[in-house]
Amino acid sequence: MISILDLDERRIYVENEKWSCYFGFGRPVRLGLVLEAVDLAAESDRCNEDLDQENPIFESYWEEDSEQQYSIVIDAYIIPQPEYLDEGIVDQARDEGASSRLDLISYVYENYGGVPVNIDALQPAKSSCGFSSFVAETNISSVEDPSGDEIEMRHFQDRSEAMKFAKDFHAVYAGQLFSFIDLLLDNPLRAGGTGWDKIRDLTKAGSTYSKK
Repeated sequence: MISILDLDERRIYVENEKWSCYFGFGRPVRLGLVLEAVDLAAESDRCNEDLDQENPIFESYWEEDSEQQYSIVIDAYIIPQPEYLDEGIVDQARDEGASSRLDLISYVYENYGGVPVNIDALQPAKSSCGFSSFVAETNISSVEDPSGDEIEMRHFQDRSEAMKFAKDFHAVYAGQLFSFIDLLLDNPLRAGGTGWDKIRDLTKAGSTYSKK
């Protein structure tokens, strides 16, 4: 059964007891998925400020006075379920004020990240029309992923609509991710290593979950 938890107004956490990966020893590590509505225009502004560019590199994509901005996308990251995290990470989170399961999920995501997946790439975004209980104002754009492949991503105007779509469609469809989790975790990460390495670092593969 899928469980959907609100982390805050722009992030949800989705999990299912059947979602897991296996390292070949110990017990399987159960996994969850964080879905976050990210405003690319705001991120672009921050990048331009950091670069101190006279001619902002994202100026041609979004105009500040435009009412037709479609700058919000849904980012998705796989993380271990809280009960399978390394005890050292859990202790650190508690030392910094994490007092609940939701706090722990947020702490790990914000401080350690997860394994990125493009949930729109799993099924062409155009084919999802009608799946949601509402029709969101969206724009389907092709972008290049880190590997150089062209993929479709759904862009929203409004964050609340993006989050509603994430709950109505992405959270329900997320189970398809874990039917080929081994292939997803095989993919290299920008920071180095693979998704397997990321999950192993967060769980110390055999440290916490093997005791349960």
